[in-house]
Order: sequence, then C-alpha cells, then structure tokens
Amino acid sequence: MEQSPNDTKALVAKFLALWEKADITNLMGLFADDVLYHDMTSGSIIKYCELERFLAETFAREEGSSLEFHDVIYPKDGSVLLHWRQNLQTRESVEPIEIGGVELIVFEHDKIVSVHEFYDYRGVTSDPADAVATDSQDEQLSKLGLSELDLQTISTTLSQYFEGERPFLDPRLNLAAVSKAMGYTRNQISYVINHVIGCTFYEFVNKHRVNHVIARMEEADADFSIVKVAIESGFNTISGFYNAFKRQTGVTPSVYRQTALNSLRSVRTREDDALASSP
Repeated sequence: MEQSPNDTKALVAKFLALWEKADITNLMGLFADDVLYHDMTSGSIIKYCELERFLAETFAREEGSSLEFHDVIYPKDGSVLLHWRQNLQTRESVEPIEIGGVELIVFEHDKIVSVHEFYDYRGVTSDPADAVATDSQDEQLSKLGLSELDLQTISTTLSQYFEGERPFLDPRLNLAAVSKAMGYTRNQISYVINHVIGCTFYEFVNKHRVNHVIARMEEADADFSIVKVAIESGFNTISGFYNAFKRQTGVTPSVYRQTALNSLRSVRTREDDALASSP
C-alpha cells in the first residue's frame, strides 16, 4: 500500500516534534530496520545499527545553539524535503555560526526508509583539479613543470603548512586557497596530494580535521560537545564529520571519546597511587 499524502504529513509532523524534544528513543521508532542515511557530501552511508549513536551526537546541543527546520516541501507522495539550519556558539567566534542543509526523507508503510542529505550552506564541492589524469606520469610531470625532487619538496612543505598554519579550520578551504598560500598552481598541489600522499584533496583536509578533533578530545573536559568541536575543526556537516571520523579511526566519535576518557582516568589513578605510596 502506497503512502498517502495525509499520512506522510502526519509522520513528518511527528518527526519534527521528536527532533524538537531530542527524543531519540521514539525517533528511532520512525525508521525502518533497513533505513539508509546517505551523506552526499562524503559519499558515505549510515545504517540503522549506527543511526541511534549518530543521532545522539547530532542532538548534542550547547547553550546558545539552536536547530530549526523550515521550508517543508512535499515533492511527491511518501517523501518530504526539509531545509534545516543550526546555530552554534563556538569559542573562536563572538557571534554564533550558522550551518544548514536540505534532506530528502522517503517513507514507506509509515516508516522512514531513506534519508539523503544533499548539501549544506557552508559546503564545498569537488575540485576539477582532482580529476583523474590519463597521461603517463612523465607526461604529467612535464606538463606541470615538476621533477621527482619537486614532488617530495611540495609534499613536505604542504604537510608543514597544514600542521603549522592549520588552514583546515576554515570550513570554506579549497584547493585554490591552498595553492595560492603555498605559491604553487592548483594542478601541482592536486597532483602531489593524489599521487604522492595518495588521497584526494578533501580526504587530506578531513584527515587533519579529524586529527584536530582527536587532539581536542584528549585535552577537553568530560562535558565537551563533539558536535561543537567538529564544527570548530572545519567540518560542514555533522554526518560528514561522523563518517570521516569513523573511516579514519574505525570507531564513532563518542566511542573514541569514551576510550580516551577511560585512558586518562587510568593514568591519573596510577599517578595518584604512585604519589600515595611514595615516602
């Protein structure tokens, strides 16, 4: 039986009400067991078994932050387009920063079967310079005006630039900005990232962003917000951060965070024991 327009609108109203209350338990009841959450920015998918943890981290709002759904559109029976906007207060900004996006939610038999997050207002797109070249390596190097020694020099300089200047904290960072700052062409920087470092430009950027989040996790208090730190680290969407973090570490942010806290407590306990036993 197809989803009727009235049924869809009723489900959407319930969905939004549960989001407003941050009621994860009842919200999970709206999703089908085989639901797939597609993050179009990172090209990854969150399945039902990971969804509750993902939603819990998404709900981690801080004082001064807000989440708003607006422009609810019904493109066809059984689906809805939701524009959302979230304001976050970060330690780097006096005024709250705003992120946002649009999601296509599809219902079947009163359950959500798929979610597609299409874009975000602070998002980035792939760069044409990341396209795969068809020339041989020697031909590509000749066209780029590079030698084998140049490749290693640029690779080292690029890593030093990212570690020292931390340009990845800018959510709008792109290949053009990096090449300008370093004094090379976009194609030269792109070639080094693709063929020497072995990843795409945005994979390289997100690796540094994840490392920055991890460093913050290890220094922060127990009540720190993963969502807030992800945005401060340059990520544009929570789902993009979630998937980048899990691809790099093998676990979700909250699991990693708990492990880090347990390790810190263990170190402090051993230090306290050592002090207590010292003469």
